[in-house]
Parts: sequence; structure tokens; C-alpha cells
Amino acid sequence: MMHLAINGSDLGRQRGGNESFILGLLQGFGAAGLPVRLSVITSPPGRQALADISYKGEVIDAGPYRRIAYHLWQQERLLRRLRPDWYFSTYFLPLGLPCRGAVIVHDVSFRAHPEYFPRSISSYMHLLTSQAIRQAQVVAFDSHYTASEVARYYPAASAKGVVTYPGVDERYFQCLSSDEIRTRLGAYGVGTGYLLAIGNIHPRKNLDLLLQAYRRLKLSWGEVPAMLWIGPKRWYADALVQQAAESGVIMPGYVDQADLPAFYQAAKAFVYPSLYEGFGLPVLEAMASGVPVIASDTTSLPEAAGNAALLIDPQDSADLANAIFRVVQEPGLAEVMVARGLAHARQFTYARTAQTLYQALLRAQG
Repeated sequence: MMHLAINGSDLGRQRGGNESFILGLLQGFGAAGLPVRLSVITSPPGRQALADISYKGEVIDAGPYRRIAYHLWQQERLLRRLRPDWYFSTYFLPLGLPCRGAVIVHDVSFRAHPEYFPRSISSYMHLLTSQAIRQAQVVAFDSHYTASEVARYYPAASAKGVVTYPGVDERYFQCLSSDEIRTRLGAYGVGTGYLLAIGNIHPRKNLDLLLQAYRRLKLSWGEVPAMLWIGPKRWYADALVQQAAESGVIMPGYVDQADLPAFYQAAKAFVYPSLYEGFGLPVLEAMASGVPVIASDTTSLPEAAGNAALLIDPQDSADLANAIFRVVQEPGLAEVMVARGLAHARQFTYARTAQTLYQALLRAQG
């Protein structure tokens, strides 16, 4: 039986897609029934996140999260004690890795668009990711687009790469009652029937274009639904947040993962005009929740959306405004999009993700 240790340092730390992927992968290994012994190395908040998904495997509490040191020496010490066959981590690997290593690179926005980040962030991401790719026997990617981007910046990844599409948590497919939706949203002071965007408030999410489109709609369309942005504010977002607030955008900040299905299901449309993505999991979560999706026609998003979304030019606010208007004002179009979205989202499961990763590890160890 393969012993696979997993870096769970992102768990319980409001890490968005990175956290969702690790939690989903753990559930996927269980659902796939693979002959794998799992050990998760995490910090105290991560133990609660694992309890929330009823994870039954071994949990190694590494103590408080210590940023870079957590990856570079603390994990190495614990791995020497555990002696696993493999260590699977997000972006980084310990320099003195005492076993085979696999790393997932969700995207390389820090290389493709370093202007989106403080220089210190993009520099250390590049340094440690390149080191991990050289060390690893397997490099995983969320999409074929990301595989091509990683190969462009880190050619050594090509020979050991595997695409491991993320899955959609089953809770997004479960229809909530109107009472439960109102209760969950009410805890944040939010009503229903809005246009929804989810993700960090950050330049690459292109929310400034969404705000321009929203202002266009307000000028040309009498009854415009409210606009809701879910996610924490990140670098370089202060001016945008102020402008959005002045335009009436509702911004509750970070929303607990357990409440996200209610927020999706209460939306009239989900809008994801991002400029750069490694996959775009919120697109699938919205589709699974029965919400029509509008997304950018660039990077990995056509791969994530399939034929189930309206794709727009992420540089054209008029194109985006028109797409929003059509989805809200044409019930027949929305119905077709919802049906296609549900069928498309059903194809993405974490059991398949786990099986794909497991087979890649088997091939690499010979």
C-alpha cells in the first residue's frame, strides 16, 4: 500500500481554491477506494477543516503556521519521522525532502503577470516553485492551459507533468430550501436575487471591468439586480473597493465555505471576468448550483466552462454588460445554460482527480 503524506498547511486558513483542492483530493481518495495510506501535515485550524469533511486518516499537527519556515524545515523534520513513499504539496517542497515528491502548480500568474503582486511575493513564489519543480518526480496541473504555461516558464516540468482536473464538491449540487438560503445569507446581511462574483478582490480577477459593466447597466437598464462580490481584499485593491462601494456593490468579505452553496443558489447569474486563471473552479461550483455563468474567453476558463457558459472578452465592458443583460432578461437562454452547466459540472469529481494522481505516482515510482 502506498503511503502518501500531504501538505495541509493551507487548510483552515481561508486559502480559497488551494484549500478546496486539498480537501477535495482527500475526499476523492476515500471515494475512489484506492490502496493508499494518507497522512496530512497541518496546523491547528486545519484539524477543524479535516473534521468538517469527516476525514478518517492520520493527522499530524505541526503546530502554528510559520510561513516559509513551515515548508522548508518543519515539514522535512516531520517527513523524516513519518517515512512516507510520497509527499504531495502545493507549489513548494522542503529542500531536504527525504522521500519522493509531487507538487501541484495551480497557476503561474506570478511569472506571467508579476505586476499583479508585490515584488517580494512574485520573487519568492518563482524561487521556491522552480526549486520544487526540479526536485519533484511528478508535477500536477489543474488544466492543460496551466500545463502549457508551466512548460513555458519551467521546461523541466514537461516530462513529469500530469493534468489533475479539480472536482466539484457534492454539496453544490444539493438544492437548499428558500428558508435555509435566507437564513444563511441573512447572517451576512445579504438578500437574494443578485449578480454574483467570487474570488479575491485583486487585479487579475478583473473586477474593475465588472464594475464598468455594472455602471453601464445602471445607466441603460431600469431595474438592475444588486451586485455582490464575495472574497477578501488583496493587494492594490483599495481604490477599486471604494469605487465599488460608491456604486452600491455589496462586499461581505470572506464567506465560510459551508455557506457558499446558498450564495450561489440565490444568484441570478455568476460573473467571472478574470484575466488569468489556472482553472477557475468557481465556474463549476456555480454551474453545479444551477446558476447561469458568464466568464472570460481567455486562459483556462474556456477549458473549465466547456459549452455551458457565455464567454466574453475580458477587455470589453460593453460585451460583459450585454452578456449580463441577456442572461437576466432571456429566461430561455438562462434555462439552457443551467441545464448545460449541471451536466458539465457532473463530469468533474475528486474521485477522478485522486485516481489520476495515484496513477501518475505509480508510473513515476516504477
